[in-house]
Parts: sequence; C-alpha cells; structure tokens
Amino acid sequence: MKQVILKILSIVFQYIDELLCKLHLKRPVVMVYMDGGICSQMLIYIHGQYYAEHGLDVYYDDYWWGINGKDQYGSMARTFELTEMWPNLEFKTPSKWQRKWYLLFFKAKRINGDMLPIPESVKHSIYLNEYWDLPAIEYDRLFAKTFILRNSIIPTEYSHNKYDNVVGVHVRRGDLAKGDNPYYGGVTDGYFMRAIEFCNQQFTPKKYIFFSDEPDWVENNICNQLEKSYEIMRNNKAWEDLWLLSQCPVIVASQGSFGKYAARLNPNAVLIQCDNKYAWRDRENTYFIQ
Repeated sequence: MKQVILKILSIVFQYIDELLCKLHLKRPVVMVYMDGGICSQMLIYIHGQYYAEHGLDVYYDDYWWGINGKDQYGSMARTFELTEMWPNLEFKTPSKWQRKWYLLFFKAKRINGDMLPIPESVKHSIYLNEYWDLPAIEYDRLFAKTFILRNSIIPTEYSHNKYDNVVGVHVRRGDLAKGDNPYYGGVTDGYFMRAIEFCNQQFTPKKYIFFSDEPDWVENNICNQLEKSYEIMRNNKAWEDLWLLSQCPVIVASQGSFGKYAARLNPNAVLIQCDNKYAWRDRENTYFIQ
C-alpha cells in the first residue's frame, strides 16, 4: 500500500513540477547520486555537467560520505576529494530535506537501459540514482573540458619534482584484488611484472613509482623483484596520487580506473593496460599486456 501511495504522489508531484517548468517559474532540478573514490567522483560530476551546460539546475548528493565512505568490503576509506583537487568546480549539494524529496518522488526511470536521459528530454526534475552510462563522445568532451590539470591544485610536497623517464604503476588491490569484477575486470599478479619488463625493454626508465591501496603488498610482491630504482607512495590523499601519476610519461594501469584517469589527464603519456575486454581501446599511444 505504501508503494502505491508513493507512486501516485510521484506522478502528481512530477506533473506539477513539469507544469511549473513549462511556465518558466522554475528550472528542472537534476540531482545526481555520488559515492566512491576520486575517479568515481569525477565520473559522476561529468554526468551533472552534461545537464548543467543545457541550463538545468544540478545538485550533487554527497550524503554517502557521511554514512559510509568505505569500499564494498567496508575496509578501505573513500573520502570526498574532488573539490580539493579542483576547488573552482561549481558544486551544489542539497539539504537533507531536498535530498529526501527528490529521492522519494523524482527518481529517474531507466527507459533506455542504463543510458542517461538526454537533456532535451528532461521536462521535470529527476533524481539519478546509482551509476548511469554517457555516450563516449560526450564523456570524452566533458572530461577534457572539465578536468584540466593546469586548473588543479598542485601537491606542495611534489611541486618541484621532475618526472622525466619515470614509469608510474597503479596497483589496485582492496576490493578488486580477487576475481573478475563485472565492471572493471581483473588482472593477475604476473601482469605487473610483465608490464614492467615491457617498460624496461621499450623505455629504459630510470625509476618506477608505485601507487596502491596496499603498499606493503607491492613492496613484498613486486618491488623485491625489481632491479631498477623505485619509490612507493604512502599516506597521500587519492587526489595527490592521481596528480602524481598523471605526471609520469609512462603509466601502467591496473584493472580499476585510476591509471586510465591519470592517462586522460595527460594525453601525451604512454598507457600500458591489461589486454582484456575492459581495456580502453580507442586511446592512441597505448600498449596492451596479457
């Protein structure tokens, strides 16, 4: 009975909202659910900007970090850092009651699979729950327009470092260390050693820099086999590691999005990826390792 009442109220409130928008008494509100680490934050921010540039009123629901802020196993922290890296981004958040209102009565229906509704089709306010897809051409355009490295904060500790002839390696462990994740896929431990051997042959780097949520595992399972100089980043914020990795001329990506996002921030970097169905295949200057 409760669900029936909510459905009826949703129809009524959406009709009223659409009428007010048609009369230009308000603009449609698009409220976007957010969670996860820095790359997820960047992805969802782009979703909001997809609507903001068409004149819709966008709010970002950041409630998740107040009640959770952990990976899917509840072991590793995920903090909101997007506006630490890009403090000039426009980022409006809803009040507690705004969030409840739109979540209850304006949740968007997934009519076309998981693809975001096109802005022209939005006639009344909507709440975009969970993750949606965006056409690749729009995603690439908005990423390049929104996330510009020269507009980001530079980590003070590393601002004068040189990254010539350095390979940055992201080793994603944590909640993606086991199995074949349905979104990101998986990599074997041997992938990293094969990628490093490839880099040794192709680029003769003078140093490797490792970024990982399990630095001790990297030390004991990868670095103890290296003949090259190396450094393991520890105790940085995620956005600081993302900035540092993006400075490396060669980037070895793990199964997650972190390495690939660093390569998006630096289109001139060489990207090394695992050759599986989840690889970023339309990028130039990339190599695939089994």
